[in-house]
Amino acid sequence: MDNREIILEYNGHLTFSTIGRLLTMLKYKMVEKGIKVGIYKRLLSVMIEALENIYKNSDQYANDSFILKNYIPNFTLERIKGNYSIKVSNPISNIYIDKLKEKIDIVNKKTAEELKVYYRHTISNGHFTAKGGAGLGIIEMSKISGNPLLYSFEKINDDYSLYTLQINFV
Repeated sequence: MDNREIILEYNGHLTFSTIGRLLTMLKYKMVEKGIKVGIYKRLLSVMIEALENIYKNSDQYANDSFILKNYIPNFTLERIKGNYSIKVSNPISNIYIDKLKEKIDIVNKKTAEELKVYYRHTISNGHFTAKGGAGLGIIEMSKISGNPLLYSFEKINDDYSLYTLQINFV
């Protein structure tokens, strides 16, 4: 037995109201599962970033019925031997993979102090995407968890891959 307990899981396409319901569900699970307030706040912050990333990137495949039907976004929060893990997966256009890998690899190589400096630099350099982000979510998730972000890309076809991101908390 590996002491693995799924606390919250969702499979489906996301809207802002769905994200709101999931955040409310986490609040109830915190009480039900005896999650300490400090851990809850960290989980909540990372959960918001991860779910918003899925939501913001869903327009990449919005017109592809095969992807919409067969590669549904997934969110899982679980407790494993007293530690927590958030895992998200969603389709992503292959044209974004190299840049995303580079961003995560840069963040994973930084110490906690270097991440703080990198965050401040990123927020102040004024390079925002068309969706309003500056890539701060990846940095924020790493800062909050205190661990490297684990990721993978599984090729679906020439246009899309299934992106999986796992954030572990100790």
